[in-house]
Amino acid sequence: MNKYLRVFGILCILCFSFYYTEKIALFMQKKDPIYETILNLKDDYEVESVNATIHEEYIIPGVIGKEVNVEESFRSMKYLGAFSESNLVFDEIVPEISISQNKDKIIAQGNKIHQAVAFITKDEQLIAYLEEMGIPYAVLTTKETANYKREHGIKINYDFTNYDEVENLLKKQKENNDLCYITENHKEFCKQKNKTLIEETLILSKSNFPSHYNQVNSGSILYLEENLGINYLKVLLDQIRYKGLEIVSISSLISESN
Repeated sequence: MNKYLRVFGILCILCFSFYYTEKIALFMQKKDPIYETILNLKDDYEVESVNATIHEEYIIPGVIGKEVNVEESFRSMKYLGAFSESNLVFDEIVPEISISQNKDKIIAQGNKIHQAVAFITKDEQLIAYLEEMGIPYAVLTTKETANYKREHGIKINYDFTNYDEVENLLKKQKENNDLCYITENHKEFCKQKNKTLIEETLILSKSNFPSHYNQVNSGSILYLEENLGINYLKVLLDQIRYKGLEIVSISSLISESN
């Protein structure tokens, strides 16, 4: 019996020893100049999340925030022996309202905080020029065009007759995505496929271009009609540059990542 009591006593001493050793280590860590610097500066690096905005059947993506993970940041800098901004470790702050929670809503523009626009088209002449210039775009893809090489283009399945077949083709190419470009005829179909519903902010064609091209703003999803032409596209690119906007892929434009 005494033997068991001695073993029990030793185990208790070890447990208390580990407990107090950990407490002392944590206390000493918090007194470390690097730890104190991270703790004092963490609020300067915090970025608040922005909720997605919902209006009827439409949604504008929010923005994921970030905050400094003090413990992980300290561990990543300890071996350096000094504070290093590049070694800060961040945790994401997910918005309370986000597009992932509202898949039934339509995205017709990205968040303006990104200061960017995105193109959608199926015009091969425009696509050739965008490829030549290295400009991102999304291309509405059918069974006939699914195997076309698109170095700078994101393929969106737009073949509602052969939808599943095109999905499989894109999966084999590792180019499948969650996007579905809708019209009133396609909306319910896209919902059934549990896709992210995309609609243009603005349609640009040869006939409406003079009155519409200056309406391009941050967050715009621009559908380039097949009859637009290269000359009008060049004018549009100049207008986008003039407004200080970047052209990004539609996936980047609607992303809630900061």
